[in-house]
Amino acid sequence: MNSPRTHVSGFDHVSVTTSDLDASVAFYAGHLEMTVLDSGESEGSALDELLGIEDVRIRFADLDLGEGRVLELIEFVQPTGTPVSKEQWDPGATHIGLRVSDIDSLHDRLRDGGVRVISKPVRLTEEGAWDEARVLYAIDPDGTWVELVQRPDVTQKSGISDGA
Repeated sequence: MNSPRTHVSGFDHVSVTTSDLDASVAFYAGHLEMTVLDSGESEGSALDELLGIEDVRIRFADLDLGEGRVLELIEFVQPTGTPVSKEQWDPGATHIGLRVSDIDSLHDRLRDGGVRVISKPVRLTEEGAWDEARVLYAIDPDGTWVELVQRPDVTQKSGISDGA
């Protein structure tokens, strides 16, 4: 008997393991003004089974990415981990891409707040989906690269007028 094909139906969440949950919440909820949906602590047999180890204890915060998607921040209280290299060019490295509405003021706010920002906003000129997008990278407290993306206004790019 054939079973129905399983397929990916969409993006659910992204998770970042942190060394200090409070510092990460200060970065994402404070500097980037993301809304904290839930936070707390968790332990128990389901978490142990999920991770394949015993006595797991975590602290977590779920932040709103919009459209029902979540940025999950996790601090492992038990076991504690070892930091890894997260340079963007290292194989296996990842980054988080977040859409923003005003990249210039966000750039200034991050710099004024002491956040490591790699560059000022850069306008991309490649044909296709990235044409005229403005982007920059900021680094979170644990070294995770966060790409901030301001897409062009589609009505301005296509020459569509609102009738005014």
